[in-house]
Amino acid sequence: MRLFISINVPQNLNRYCKQLQDQFPDIKKTDQFHITLQFLGDDIESADTVIDALKSVQFKPFEIEMGDAMPFGNQDNPRGVWIECKINDSLQKLSDDIQKAMKLLGFISDFPFKPHITLGRYKIAPQNKPEIVKGEPNKFSVETFYLIKSTLTTMGSSYEVIGRFS
Repeated sequence: MRLFISINVPQNLNRYCKQLQDQFPDIKKTDQFHITLQFLGDDIESADTVIDALKSVQFKPFEIEMGDAMPFGNQDNPRGVWIECKINDSLQKLSDDIQKAMKLLGFISDFPFKPHITLGRYKIAPQNKPEIVKGEPNKFSVETFYLIKSTLTTMGSSYEVIGRFS
């Protein structure tokens, strides 16, 4: 089982995310927008211990501010496009607390936490270097985070919520 922990972007901002996607015509677009707090892996046999550990993570509701849409990866050969999100103390603390809880189960994050919303990935690097697209000021409240099961298909990833934590 492939699992990750996320903050899901509220439905009312999906249209905005899709408008930004349209500024990058060469990407393979995603239609489910989220901020990954921690990717846990592909070969997880059971989610029960993860769910139990995540129940202990406490946080107060907070806001996330969305930034600009920009390519990620190598500047000359970007892998995709994301919306950068501004880090704040509450978001950093939630990420840290989740990473501590997961570390006790043997899940160690490969990368430092960098909050972003992936808009899509490039199958083939674009001919012209993509430019940063200035985002409108958008914020959303975070009252819940999720444990998500991801299934890879030829049409892209499909996601299923298997844990909800408030």
